[in-house]
Amino acid sequence: MTDVEDAGMSPDSDDDVTVGSTDTPHADRRRTWAATALVLVVLAGAAIAIYRERHEFLDSLQRMGAWTILGSVVFGLLGVGTTFPIWREVLAGLGVPMPWGAGARVFFTSQLGKYLPGSVWPVVIQMEAGRARGASRRTMLVANLATILISCCVGLVLACVLLPLHNGHALAQYWWALVALPLLLAVLHPRAMPAVLDWLCGLLRRPPLGERLTVRSEVRASGWSLLSWAALGVHLDILSAGVGHSGLSTLILCTGGMALAFSLGVLFIPAPAGAGIRDVVLTLTLTASLTSGQALAVVVASRVILIACDLTLASLAALARRRTRLNLSS
Repeated sequence: MTDVEDAGMSPDSDDDVTVGSTDTPHADRRRTWAATALVLVVLAGAAIAIYRERHEFLDSLQRMGAWTILGSVVFGLLGVGTTFPIWREVLAGLGVPMPWGAGARVFFTSQLGKYLPGSVWPVVIQMEAGRARGASRRTMLVANLATILISCCVGLVLACVLLPLHNGHALAQYWWALVALPLLLAVLHPRAMPAVLDWLCGLLRRPPLGERLTVRSEVRASGWSLLSWAALGVHLDILSAGVGHSGLSTLILCTGGMALAFSLGVLFIPAPAGAGIRDVVLTLTLTASLTSGQALAVVVASRVILIACDLTLASLAALARRRTRLNLSS
């Protein structure tokens, strides 16, 4: 008996939901080549930018030091780790009581799929793992879409509030954030969420899902999302302090910039893990306080640390499962 079946889950007969089932192999190859070309262009652009600012870039990396990196890793792990409870709360709101241990193994392993072109691989992994544990593919697809929607909306709301607070004159630069704020808050309303989910399914050429989240689960998922964004903001602020920029103003900028960059990166589906979009947006945002070389150093260090955090959490989840199996067999 599986972990979820132990928790009282019953199988759902609606298992026919697939991602991208209407696409031809030729279309898939075109998308893969396009995504690969995009990543190569982004890497080339990043290499050129780092070369132009190479002296300041290397000096900034050297100034950070081991303690700065260690502190940033701690909050990076916290920020990445608290994305799992968002997904778990969404599943609970859909009637799927996912245990912490089994859920962590599925979630953190699936997150490694976001580094592949297409941004759909975490969904595919979660759908298959959920089906093996008694949940339908349809329910797992809804859970993933809702988790992404909640995280992005909360992140963009934070960006709308925090970035103009960093500098009063930034209101002119971020006017679109103030315009988008009421819409984002409306999307987070429990009555609006089902309509948005059905619209997203329409984009995937699937029929409306008809799934409904409970209000309590959505509120709790949003709370976990706030905690995750706050931890990631501190993670970036520690790196910024390592190059000589600290204080409340920098923390506000880092948190708002991280939320904005990650949310836009997630929404840009063709690029794996938001490659390029996230880094460009974050670098441009940080130049409000940091020099170009310093911003590049902070963004590159953040990217490497968060990839390491993803790998660490997935490895720990796999080791925990192995230890559990060994204990059961002994």
